[in-house]
Amino acid sequence: MSLLNQVENRDQNFVPVVRMNIQGTDGVGKSTFGAGAESPIFIQAEDGLSFIDAPRFPLCNTWNEILDCVEVLVKEQHSYKTVVLDTTDKASTLCQQHACEENGWKSIETPGFGKGFTAEKEYWIHLLNGFDACINSGMNVILLSHVQEKTFNDPEREPYDRWTMRCSKGVNAVIKDWVDFNFFASYETNTVKEGSSKARAVSFGNRALFTKFAAAYDAKSRIELPDKIDFNWESFYTHYTAALSNKSNTQDIVKEAV
Repeated sequence: MSLLNQVENRDQNFVPVVRMNIQGTDGVGKSTFGAGAESPIFIQAEDGLSFIDAPRFPLCNTWNEILDCVEVLVKEQHSYKTVVLDTTDKASTLCQQHACEENGWKSIETPGFGKGFTAEKEYWIHLLNGFDACINSGMNVILLSHVQEKTFNDPEREPYDRWTMRCSKGVNAVIKDWVDFNFFASYETNTVKEGSSKARAVSFGNRALFTKFAAAYDAKSRIELPDKIDFNWESFYTHYTAALSNKSNTQDIVKEAV
């Protein structure tokens, strides 16, 4: 059969489900954002929902328990529309523990030559394949990630500090490649300098979601969104559906979703 005969024509009103990673500092509101998504359920790799009323699986203490939660969502009937993993860095800790137990390593660095981190990355690919099955069943997937300051050795200029996800380099890369939206959440901050004094940072508590790459952080969007949007699900989804009205944007995101 010709490939042209297998082309799937989508309804112009089709809205693809979301494959997203939210990066942000402690306490910025990542879990609150996830709880605001459509009919969410949390997979807890850490206990971060004490003051948030949202459905959640029991706290996962092992990597296999995370996989079990995903399997339940894929195989059993339910009404949830969004799965939220809270957080990727804590899940990575469980993943490294699992790799060490499976292979008899004292630590993830025991095998040397980066082999432990390669194994961790493969386990993560398996997890993301599970989330792909959630996507295919019509669920949004939101990953939540803490960040840390790390020096970036830019080949074109002097090294400088930027925010990066706390997971290992390989896992960070796998996650960023997998998602359609990799956003950075932070408080809006300005610097003020008076005379010869050192500049000081000023923030009024307003939080924003940054959608495009900057020197200070990684970010991406597979469709054209404003550089900065309000940090809540409703604001994101309003901009998302508006952007999908652009035919070329819709084609881009559908191509990634199928």
